[in-house]
Amino acid sequence: MAPLGRSLAKPALPVLDVPVALRLVRALAEQGVSRVVVNTHAHPESLHRALADAPVPVDWVEEPELRGSGGGVRGARDLLDGDEPFLVLNGDMCLELDVGALVGRHRARGALVTLALRDDHRKREFGSIGYDAQGDVRRITERVDLGGEKGSGLFIGVQVMEPAIFARMPTSARFEIIPEVWVPALQAGLRVASWVQPSGARWWPVGSPRELFDANLAALDATVGATGVWIDPSARVAGEVVGPAWVGAGAEIAAGARVGPRAVVSRGARVGAEARVEQALVLTDSHVPPGTQLSRAIAFGDEVWRHE
Repeated sequence: MAPLGRSLAKPALPVLDVPVALRLVRALAEQGVSRVVVNTHAHPESLHRALADAPVPVDWVEEPELRGSGGGVRGARDLLDGDEPFLVLNGDMCLELDVGALVGRHRARGALVTLALRDDHRKREFGSIGYDAQGDVRRITERVDLGGEKGSGLFIGVQVMEPAIFARMPTSARFEIIPEVWVPALQAGLRVASWVQPSGARWWPVGSPRELFDANLAALDATVGATGVWIDPSARVAGEVVGPAWVGAGAEIAAGARVGPRAVVSRGARVGAEARVEQALVLTDSHVPPGTQLSRAIAFGDEVWRHE
């Protein structure tokens, strides 16, 4: 997420003024999840602030040295081990997830782990996972192929695991989940199931500045429509706002400035006189100087990231 991630963990960055991590936790809580475990590494204090108002209790696991995609789960074993399956999600995304359907598929297949997939064109770029007619995984990218594939999808960073997964994990502190857990499990004849996210459900990864930019504009479109405008009552707007646009709490739009179309000005941000902000994202407490032309870009602090 460089350079935007100098002082914030990726899941603490906002989409329409709501930290990504808080969006995830709220969505899970609405579907009956009663407790979450958050693994932190870079800028943990930003995640603590982001989840200060979480609707469910949060347990924290600090990861001083990076442990990899598998080691991070194993590091939380004391909080996850037991008799019931548990849900693991990447923290750097926004998504619509039917938890009941995913867990139901996992239980029905009696799987060690169930992977949430999406039929998405990006699977050609990132690699796909193939499954058979029953939805059981038969291929993982180019790492293993057991044959019998009937469909494929892109892994969206969500999985349901049985506590028995810990016995399949290496004892080293750092390891990756795909080559060191999923692939050996398949080769050993253990069941790895899949669940495909409905085609209309949203999935917005936010692992890079470009993805954060895209997620905010996608959320804007989904929230206000093609021409709508949302302005927080505490914002001070002397300039012009053209929809679709979002202006957050305490934001300031100076006289002569124009915001929109397709612009998000986050909480506490300032847009100077005669500035133009179009198809752009202005992050929390950032400043767009007077006369600036901001397009296809993200303003953060007093700096700008531009979408080439």
